[in-house]
Amino acid sequence: MQIQPPVRSSQFSFPMSKCAIALLSCAFLIEPLFAQSLNWPNQGNDQGNMRYQNIDQINTTNVSQLAKAWVFNTGISDPNMAMEMTPVVINNVAYITTGDDDVFALNATTGKQIWHYSPTTDTPPMPLPSTLPICCNNDNRGVAVGGGLVFDARLDAKLVALNQTTGKPVWETVVDTAANGAAMTLPPLYLTTNTGVAEVIVGTTGGEFGARGHLDAYAAATGKLLWKFWTTDPHSYAGTSWQTGGAPVWGVPTFDSTLNMVYFSTGNADARFTNGAGTVSNSHYYGAVRGGTNLYSACIVALDATSGELQWFFQEVHHDLWDFDGPQPTLLFTYQGVPAIEHTNKAGYTFILDRASGEPLTPIEEVAIPPTPADAAFQLPWPTQPQTLADSLVEHVAEPGTLASGEIGAPMWATLGPTPMVFAPLASGGMEWPSSAYSPRTGFWYSHAKYSPSNQAINADGTRPHRAALLGVDHGVYGALNTVTGKVAWTIPTLTTSPGSSVTVAGDLVFFGDSTGLFYAASAATGEILWVFDAWTVPGGVGANAGAAVYEVNGVEYVIYGFGGEPGESFALGDAVVAFALPSALAAVAKKEAEPAHRGRVK
Repeated sequence: MQIQPPVRSSQFSFPMSKCAIALLSCAFLIEPLFAQSLNWPNQGNDQGNMRYQNIDQINTTNVSQLAKAWVFNTGISDPNMAMEMTPVVINNVAYITTGDDDVFALNATTGKQIWHYSPTTDTPPMPLPSTLPICCNNDNRGVAVGGGLVFDARLDAKLVALNQTTGKPVWETVVDTAANGAAMTLPPLYLTTNTGVAEVIVGTTGGEFGARGHLDAYAAATGKLLWKFWTTDPHSYAGTSWQTGGAPVWGVPTFDSTLNMVYFSTGNADARFTNGAGTVSNSHYYGAVRGGTNLYSACIVALDATSGELQWFFQEVHHDLWDFDGPQPTLLFTYQGVPAIEHTNKAGYTFILDRASGEPLTPIEEVAIPPTPADAAFQLPWPTQPQTLADSLVEHVAEPGTLASGEIGAPMWATLGPTPMVFAPLASGGMEWPSSAYSPRTGFWYSHAKYSPSNQAINADGTRPHRAALLGVDHGVYGALNTVTGKVAWTIPTLTTSPGSSVTVAGDLVFFGDSTGLFYAASAATGEILWVFDAWTVPGGVGANAGAAVYEVNGVEYVIYGFGGEPGESFALGDAVVAFALPSALAAVAKKEAEPAHRGRVK
């Protein structure tokens, strides 16, 4: 149980006789008086997305006793839908989502449904998923809550505000349209600026469909657009390629209330073109039509929260030819006494910057890319790329066992051309959308890292030559990086499936899952696995591809996680949300509730 901060003292007059009675009463009632609650009010708990809860009821000595407190099944079944959300928990209510944008409010101690919002019945129906520009499953990674409203960013690029008590729609606004190639899968961010304006921040995806990315702020009470920041800069794209230049926003933004800055990461550059086969398409691997650095793709971006004006940016990949998205959200923490921001993208390098200025706090160097063959010069590769000197959880070259006879393993930053090469990482690899975490206790940053090599090539006219299939299976690790030393502290391999779960730290424990349906608690300091739950033991429980939230109600600590799986990653799909607690803590509460109402009172 988390220790409460000291109460500020004040002077008052109180008769001694009454004081004695009050003290006697406190002796009988001390347990309920000090029973406390602890929310998980944002996607990452705090608005900096640290995904850390300072709580110790469940700890390294007793986590092996963790058991189901309740199970809730959404009843929503869709073969295209993934469950990737992190619940928001406020005042004993848990807000969860399905991949099809349903929102449920649940009693956080019992799992009983309070209300359900369905986008197909409670508002004008959204288009069928098959008509929406969605690249990678139907995903909704969670809601934001604030000002008495719950905010749902939908797949059809509409932002909906729901009454927090009833779930009824209050307002709806169009952020973008499917006609523009846009969608939304990120959790919104609710914040109040230093001028007292309550805003909801959302961003769009759709780079694969010719969309131009943007991040928007809307008035929380009305849905009125306050500002819009376009993520493709015309001056850094050749010709008009910026109009379909990609740079989507996949992850929840973060907010520093002191600096009044909003931070977010962007995805890869893209551009629409007609290839040699006469097909109009987009290819993240084809750079010939979009010469330049292609700002603000593959960037960390800082904006003024009130105006949306650019404060600074840091580009992690110049003129991206590898689909090195930045889908993992940014993370704010304190690095050696300095307010810092961290981000890692699919390239797998961990950048730590001063969040006020964007200046690096750890060593970064611009390395020369490998020599580009003459037949790949059409790609207009940028001559250098930024790399950190710290260790990485990501493998930056294809494992020999994945190469078939005659195949070529590409060095990092090799230019894609007509000759097929095996790249690791590439479009699928490195750090994907699942959120990382940071613990102030250990000074460690925690994340997944995927190993998913790809045999790729592209011709000068934009067509794709035949490539041989690869050997082996995708896999990866969960691990911890010591931010002070820059060294990997520990890793836990996932051998039969690629890791696809966000990471959460609570006290001295770290929680994460895998696509096979196993949910783990490990020592945050050492990586020793201390507890495992098999989701297949509950109805509708399958792959673990979501994110855990940790909260406390009436002195009981809970860990909540969604087991719905992800198409292509999990063996099956499900709809279970499970909350865990220590049986001893639940029994203590049940005993207290069963006591007669008069017990412990002074007559």
